[in-house]
Amino acid sequence: MNKAIEQLILKNTGLETVVEINNVETNNDGFNNDITMFHLSFFNKAEEFSKRVVLKKFSHRVSFNKELHILKSESMNNYINIPTLYFEDKENRLLLMEHVEGVTLDKYIISSANEMRETFEKFGSTLAHIHSIDVQGLNNEYFKNDQLNNCIESLKNRVTGFEDPIYRKILKNIEQSFKGVKFSEVLNHGDYHFWNTIMTNDNKLYILDWEKAFLGDHRFDIANTLVLGYSWFGMDFKEPLLAAYQNVSNKEIEYLECFEALLCFDSFTKTVPLIYGADDSHIRDRTFEWLKRRYELFVKHTGERIEKAEQYLFSKGLAVKIS
Repeated sequence: MNKAIEQLILKNTGLETVVEINNVETNNDGFNNDITMFHLSFFNKAEEFSKRVVLKKFSHRVSFNKELHILKSESMNNYINIPTLYFEDKENRLLLMEHVEGVTLDKYIISSANEMRETFEKFGSTLAHIHSIDVQGLNNEYFKNDQLNNCIESLKNRVTGFEDPIYRKILKNIEQSFKGVKFSEVLNHGDYHFWNTIMTNDNKLYILDWEKAFLGDHRFDIANTLVLGYSWFGMDFKEPLLAAYQNVSNKEIEYLECFEALLCFDSFTKTVPLIYGADDSHIRDRTFEWLKRRYELFVKHTGERIEKAEQYLFSKGLAVKIS
């Protein structure tokens, strides 16, 4: 690793540098990228450096370009807390950045239960600030995305192979519900949830992992955050999040239910192959509580119940009680 970091510094500074690396840790929670954390020390003609850092290697060039663009954006750095970028290697898709000291928001909430509402409000107001950032400087080559049509087409392709026609019927109804919706274009984080946010010791909220960012309607981000928050963490924080968001944005959030229906349909239908007998031995969270929560949201926002899904959940020891 020393050689790789020395080459990275050379590419960015033009200076030969000998580095010292200690306390190496690998983050195994990521799905698409290799993330390594360590303490980096070096001294050359330009600077003396001794800090804990994160080295992130991206699997896909588009994801790399998005995160690089965000981390280098003056608008982002002025209004949102994001890690400082130290060095980049475009050829090898590497970013060396600040290691933000703190805890992910899920752990912070558990340790500070008396501040739960205040934390949810900060989470919501930060999302509103992200959506208010001037997007003129963002390169449309990386961020432009017809999110609704892309999502609908992807879901049509997915459910075409399902034996139960109910999914095609539900999707058609969801698509029809968007007929009266007017769309905005703001910066969406694209994956805004507790594991991508860190609360520091001085109560600053840092936002990580911008590789799924896109330009699109703000309600995609809001709905996705609500679906992810309940599916993965079992937390319903819709009311405080929306209250804080609207306080910052100064506008009502109309037709949010359409976006919630679309994204909970997306979330749940990813699991349908499991329900119909696909191998589930690779699933890391063997409690399957997350799948039950996805199903609960699906029923809540579509009004439809799927007998096969409830049988599958029962086989995992999970009784479904939906009022």
